[in-house]
Amino acid sequence: MKSPDTNDHRLEALLREALAQEPTAEETERAWQALTARRHKQHSRRTLYIATASVAAVLAVVFLLRITQPSPAVGGIQVFASMDAPQQITFTEKDGHTLAITPAGTTATILLSDSTEVLLGANSRLEYPTHFAGGSREVTLSGEARFYVAKHEGVPFIVHTQELQTQVFGTVFDVRAYPQGTPDVALYEGSIGVTYRGEEHLMKPGEQAFVNTDGALQLTATSAHRSSWAEGFFTYDNQDLRTVMQEIGAWYNLTVTFESPHLLDERIHFRFSRQQPVDVILQVLGDMGIAQFVRSEEGIVVR
Repeated sequence: MKSPDTNDHRLEALLREALAQEPTAEETERAWQALTARRHKQHSRRTLYIATASVAAVLAVVFLLRITQPSPAVGGIQVFASMDAPQQITFTEKDGHTLAITPAGTTATILLSDSTEVLLGANSRLEYPTHFAGGSREVTLSGEARFYVAKHEGVPFIVHTQELQTQVFGTVFDVRAYPQGTPDVALYEGSIGVTYRGEEHLMKPGEQAFVNTDGALQLTATSAHRSSWAEGFFTYDNQDLRTVMQEIGAWYNLTVTFESPHLLDERIHFRFSRQQPVDVILQVLGDMGIAQFVRSEEGIVVR
């Protein structure tokens, strides 16, 4: 197969030959159009090649930028791991039970069949009987929720989590039980019993029960920030950075990794709306000068 250049030279030779033989105007015009069409086609191929090469160069730059973005440290201390979550609130019914799931950055209010109201936190799952029956009302929680339990004499309301079981008859309380997070219960009204490792602990309003780093259940006064999640705020008053980042990771469903162990116990004072993008939150935290907060597709690195 002859190359485009060979064909061009042949057309030019024919044109010169035709001119030497004093061709008609029509013959000259046909030869000239053939040469012009050939060169236009060749120019189009070159233009396409240049455009393709330019796109490839742009993609290479984008790829280079992506791979040079900071990513979570391998081998760091992970305090929260992102989970599979839907893009919107979902309710699934099966075998007389309902499973409610919330996405990141979203809460849902659920009214149970006994008139108990539940505010389900972001990135959370609540499984409950579609209709309560029998001598107890039992639900299972993974994540965070506030319960406004309706009173039913002789029929306790029980919240099961992976580590804690909370039993009440009628009261207002929060339960937090994210995987890899620090499980805790905060009581605002009434009285409840929290069972941990087979032992029940009775709580009074204003108390908070949580599993400490030694694996023991500890009772303290409810911290000032504990209830602010239901009001749409991150609020911390001399709170350790581990807890802060666990809650931020849970709300935005992002894996959080600390590079330095000593940063886990840094204390901060902070209040900001949960409706802000995570990049804004991290920028404000970074401006405090305590640590660097690096955002990537994989999650957040605290260094």
